[in-house]
Amino acid sequence: MTILWIYNMPLIPEAGGTERITSLVVGGLSERGHKCMGILEFKEGSEQMMHEGKDVADLYSFLRDNRVDVVVNQIAYSTWLLSDFLDRGGRRWHDEGGKIISCLHFDPCNPSYKQLLKSQEHLSLRSRMDIVKHTVLSVYYRQRKEKLEGDVYNYIYDNSDVFVILSERHKPYMDKVMKRKNYHKITAINNPLTFPVIASEDTLDTKKKTVLVCARMSEYHKRISIVLKAWKVLKNRGVTRGWTLKIVGEGPDLERYRHYVEKNSLDNVVFYGRQDPFPFYKEASVLMLASSAEGWGLALTEALQNGAVPVVMNSSAVYADIIDNGYNGCLTPNGNLSSFVRHMKTLLTEPCRLRTMQRNALESAHRFKIDKTISRWEAII
Repeated sequence: MTILWIYNMPLIPEAGGTERITSLVVGGLSERGHKCMGILEFKEGSEQMMHEGKDVADLYSFLRDNRVDVVVNQIAYSTWLLSDFLDRGGRRWHDEGGKIISCLHFDPCNPSYKQLLKSQEHLSLRSRMDIVKHTVLSVYYRQRKEKLEGDVYNYIYDNSDVFVILSERHKPYMDKVMKRKNYHKITAINNPLTFPVIASEDTLDTKKKTVLVCARMSEYHKRISIVLKAWKVLKNRGVTRGWTLKIVGEGPDLERYRHYVEKNSLDNVVFYGRQDPFPFYKEASVLMLASSAEGWGLALTEALQNGAVPVVMNSSAVYADIIDNGYNGCLTPNGNLSSFVRHMKTLLTEPCRLRTMQRNALESAHRFKIDKTISRWEAII
């Protein structure tokens, strides 16, 4: 079986979650004897296509000459990539028997435009007026958003042989916006563990008083401001004495977060930018996550397999696939800062409870071993 992935970026695992998962699936299928050609890179709004650093001028000939059996579309939150692929020669290849698998790597319910506006550090008068408008006309804007999402997902569904989502828990929302009678093409395949090994229980003895955030520094998506506000409350109550909050990642709002830390004298918060996250997970005791939405949440399974207990604002239904509340992590009501703080305080001040949950985290990580994910991929290709 020859498999080709299409995406808008080259296959660089360090670039983001989609890239890391793609690399793992490519490697896993290759080990099982499938020929994986990596990524054919498209540029939105451009005729350029690249494969392994070389221009591809004729898509149909490229697919035919390389005897490609399956193409995996990595952008299912928008129609442009699949549309470009089909228009440039992919439709002819598909009509001749090629198979298309489209993957939605995100929560199908996108954060709202109002959330985007509210995530801005400095609101203009126009933004404030738009927030009021979207509040007063919330039903209209919600219905419009759902209509647009439904149109995208229906296009992807109609032009793919299989539509892969990350969790069965995403299906009710997709049904709500797609309004189809049949969804036989949709299948759920969860993301696997991203590190090769689940830590042993002995490594818990080497844990430090470190709380970790590992995320893109984007307020719209990751809401790091909530983490920092919670940390400020915990510090003012004397809970964080001896603990350090380490923040790994970069993005458009990094300087905004640095300024907040400096302004509020949070001297036990350290920013590291983009780094290999593994050493940070290895030493961390707790992970904080306050994203506005996640398709899966790689940081959660990465934390579990390294014995760091996740404390998570429950913004996405998929978290319940990963976190058993009170057992291997904490799910707090979305937007409820006081609950978020309360659960953090428990873990930072009750070492016996923390250690028990760390052991449970390691045990629960076995559910997400990569072999299980690759077997499900083999079943659909």
